[in-house]
Amino acid sequence: MMSQQNSWIQLKSGLVLGLLGGGQLARMTALAASDFGILTHIFCSDKEISPAQLVAAKTIKGEFSDLSAILKFCESCDIVTLENEFIDQKILEAIDEHFPEKLFPTSKTFKAIGDKISEKKSFEKAGLKVAPYSEVKSPQDISAFAEIHGYPVVLKSSKGGYDGYGNATIKNKNEIEEKFSSLKGEKLVEAFIPYEKEVAVLVARNRNGECKVYPVAHTIQENHICHYVSVPAEISPEIKKQIEDCALKAMVSINAVGLFAFEFFLTKSNELYLNESAPRPHNSGHYSLEGCVTSQFHNHVRAVLNLPLGETTLLAENVLMLNLLGTQNGEASLSHATEFLNVPGGHLHLYGKKFSRKGRKMGHFTLLGRDKKEMFQVLDKLKAEYSL
Repeated sequence: MMSQQNSWIQLKSGLVLGLLGGGQLARMTALAASDFGILTHIFCSDKEISPAQLVAAKTIKGEFSDLSAILKFCESCDIVTLENEFIDQKILEAIDEHFPEKLFPTSKTFKAIGDKISEKKSFEKAGLKVAPYSEVKSPQDISAFAEIHGYPVVLKSSKGGYDGYGNATIKNKNEIEEKFSSLKGEKLVEAFIPYEKEVAVLVARNRNGECKVYPVAHTIQENHICHYVSVPAEISPEIKKQIEDCALKAMVSINAVGLFAFEFFLTKSNELYLNESAPRPHNSGHYSLEGCVTSQFHNHVRAVLNLPLGETTLLAENVLMLNLLGTQNGEASLSHATEFLNVPGGHLHLYGKKFSRKGRKMGHFTLLGRDKKEMFQVLDKLKAEYSL
């Protein structure tokens, strides 16, 4: 844990922030860093031009298994952070060993939450409520778990799952064998939580221990992929406070530095379960680019560089976000773009991905306003008509 104050970093000319990853999160982080005059270098494995490559000062192409190349990249940077949590733990530990106080979040933080089993154990240890779960080695382990907790159960890959990938809902014993075989690597099974809402909250924390909490968002899923984000979530002040307290407790328990996202299940009886965390900016927080005084990307940059954090207050009574997902396989081209651009209070973001595929995150659209019902009607119409 942080026992002493760390000095603020100097915003000197030529300061370099290294980003491991080249997707849309790295792109928006690089754009935020540029507002402070910070140069961004990215390391990515994309064969095509990556979204972040279009805005970064320098791009290094390589494999994330190539320790030598990654260490050489880190050597050229003042501070290094990650776009995702899928890099091998041994690589992260090597960065910390060779370049202490350069990688944030640190390898120790990543180890605590680097896979879903470790994550749940870490948060349980901190006194946070998670869904009942068990590591499974065989179909028989799933059957034994379901005998205790009942069907349905949710089988998950311990590492690497996102947007519904790496998850499988098992409704009865006849599905166990097939679903078990469909997922690779280490697995865990969870009891199904009959939640009423999925909510998410972002927390920024710098090395001095200063924290800023964002408004609680209601994330609306279809087929395990987030389609809408609605802020603020329609929840009681008591639940809001409970979510904020849990997220702050989770941050401190793993000594997190940076911008983290925490996803919760909220049941009809107001039971709250911490579902997952993300040690980086998150899709549920893209609304903050126009919707908050300080975006999640600006506060991530501030946090990893140990700068004072910005305010997270909403700039409108309501903020909605629509994820723009690929509707076809092929070269990317947004239809009805002028309709998006003509919406008062609307903000269109496209990530610069050359090729689309069904369900791929290609951009997002944020709408600020007062009447949430009317705002949803606008987004529903856009969602029904566009292709990308």
